[in-house]
Amino acid sequence: MNWMHSCKKVAELLSQRLDEPLGLIDSLRLRIHLSMCDNCGNVDKQMSSVNALAADLFSGGGAIQEDAQATQHSEATPTSPA
Repeated sequence: MNWMHSCKKVAELLSQRLDEPLGLIDSLRLRIHLSMCDNCGNVDKQMSSVNALAADLFSGGGAIQEDAQATQHSEATPTSPA
């Protein structure tokens, strides 16, 4: 039995992990692969970031709304010519 998942399988598991818990064996094999593969580790971080931003957006978007308000405020504030 091969204890190392392929990068393709890891991508599938990372996506699946966002929706439901993984089994013990898949979780272990995923952790092993992520500890040895920088590319898949980067994909994991990116997917986690996108998931967190989407969750924030759909739950009311506190941080996103604050950024938008700050941008609108800075655009609405006239600046004097130098």
